Amino acid sequence: MQKDKAYSIVLLVVLSIIWGSSFILMKTGLTAYSWQQVAAMRISIAGLIFIPYVLFKIKAIKKLKYILLFAFLEVGFPPFCFTFAQQYVDSSTAGILNSLVPLFTLLTGLFLFSVKTDFLKILGVSIGLFGALLIVAFKQGSATFMDFSNAYGLLIVLATLMYGIAGNVLKEKLSDVSSMLITATSFTCLGIPAAIFLFSTGVTDIPLSNAHNLKAFLSITTLSIFGSALAIVIFNVLIKKSTALFASFVTYLVPFMALFWGALDGENISYIHFLSLILILLGISIANKKIKNHS
Repeated sequence: MQKDKAYSIVLLVVLSIIWGSSFILMKTGLTAYSWQQVAAMRISIAGLIFIPYVLFKIKAIKKLKYILLFAFLEVGFPPFCFTFAQQYVDSSTAGILNSLVPLFTLLTGLFLFSVKTDFLKILGVSIGLFGALLIVAFKQGSATFMDFSNAYGLLIVLATLMYGIAGNVLKEKLSDVSSMLITATSFTCLGIPAAIFLFSTGVTDIPLSNAHNLKAFLSITTLSIFGSALAIVIFNVLIKKSTALFASFVTYLVPFMALFWGALDGENISYIHFLSLILILLGISIANKKIKNHS
């Protein structure tokens, strides 16, 4: 049990690094491609990678309706929500808003899947969310609260709601299906229509001989391979090793990767960020302690 817990925490940290870097990669991709192209390219490249595996394992695919539901909620719609929103919302804000996933995982699990919860889980989610919101309230050490009147951020909130439902679908309906097979089938099924759509946007008219365009393309490719394909496999394994709620806590750690990239870019990191990190880790610890004792 202790070994499984340590393994889950390692997976959680790895995921936070991968997904925490996704926002800056999306931002870079948007410098040369439209939001539709970035999202469609992200899905189609990952789908292309998984086609051989799906063809080899096609007879092993089961519960296709739940896999497709998971696919649309986890890898289908959210990329378009994020890329559209990031035309108007900066990458660090997107990472912070992404920390709403545990809250939606808890709520949708409770109301849509009748997942049992308890006081410590609710407390852990609340403390972690408060820690994440501190970064918003005192961004870069400023005492000025961030303006959330920008409606485009609501698209990211919608994406986090979908992530919350998807995590519960995976845990409650697909626990007996291979994590790799779920991921591969999801991206292959959506990758084909995404690729057709992508080529209808005139993406081939953007020359890769231009260094700026090539950098954007490589950023999207990296995002697709690591931020989508590999990350979803790891996320699926993490959910099955722990719970959908614990796995969703990765989104509380994601903002700190966004801050790390900001620090490399010369932004100031203040004591408030360290306080936020302590609260987030405390929230994870509280929720995970209860999970461990009753799993």
